[in-house]
Amino acid sequence: MKLKHIHIDKYKIFRDFDIDFCLGDKPQNLIVITGNNGNEKTTLLRDIIFGTAATVKPYSIITVQNEDGIVTFTLPTTCEDESYTKDFSKVKFYPTNTDISIEQLQNEILNYVDKSINEKGKTSFGAYTKIQSLINDIFKEINLQICFKGVSQDKKLIFVNTAEEEFGIEGLSAGEQQILSKMFILFTEDMKNHIILIDELETSLHPACQTQILSVLRRCSEANDCQIIVTTQSPLVIASAYKEEIRLLVRDDSGYVKVKPCDNSPYGWLVEKVLREIQGVKYLRVPEIENQLDKLKELIKEEKYESDVFKQKLATIETTLGVSDPDLILIRMEVLRQKKKRIMK
Repeated sequence: MKLKHIHIDKYKIFRDFDIDFCLGDKPQNLIVITGNNGNEKTTLLRDIIFGTAATVKPYSIITVQNEDGIVTFTLPTTCEDESYTKDFSKVKFYPTNTDISIEQLQNEILNYVDKSINEKGKTSFGAYTKIQSLINDIFKEINLQICFKGVSQDKKLIFVNTAEEEFGIEGLSAGEQQILSKMFILFTEDMKNHIILIDELETSLHPACQTQILSVLRRCSEANDCQIIVTTQSPLVIASAYKEEIRLLVRDDSGYVKVKPCDNSPYGWLVEKVLREIQGVKYLRVPEIENQLDKLKELIKEEKYESDVFKQKLATIETTLGVSDPDLILIRMEVLRQKKKRIMK
């Protein structure tokens, strides 16, 4: 099952709200929802799509595509319908605080091994091979130099590196552990044809992992033919999303939330560009430093770059930022340009 469209009549700060999950008429595999805090991204996932936390069921219309075709549910009147219950049992919601420990991750993988052997009739070798295949899929673009070898007699996972050295799951790097803990269950066949909701995807992920996590989710959605909808505030995650994947939640003049199209694809953008053009961040530094830089630029514009005030302010901020700071380099270059321009006159 995959979502196609949601209309919310009236709920919290949603009024006559529409959000589409299609490219053309085809439901997309990956959707990235972003926007400022307070724009109810979590509410959309938890109360509307997952639909368990809302004490007052919202009036909404949800259109999905399942094995029977296109189906529309009107909420809350159809919440107890058998068809609604059946379809939405395939919705999995992972809130912000669902990080698991290494011990929990190990137990999760061990349980999957046992399930593969006991319920699916695989041999131990077959179960281990399947786990290695899952790990390879998860880390496909990360060039992970390890293999899953098996399970020890004391029920511990065993990995081996290219030097044939064995180690436990704690031997994985912090980033590898983070990605594996978030992604392992999503790559299993239990998630086939599901809708997976992940709130604040970047939580607990190292910045290096944030740049790679969407590519992992794309492979997951393709492998299991599932639809993954995430929320994020991370400019690193946004910079790894394509234009058609992004849904930007903003406030209209009345203070209600609406979906704004993303005019340009942020894929591959620098963080600074994402912060300014998509997230609307005014200051990329602490305001105090921004104001000091603006004052220096103002003095240059007024041709006061040889004044004691300018020199003192420049020396002070160089002590704070260092002489190699890009903005300070540009300021010094502009001073040289202005001096050369004056000589030419």
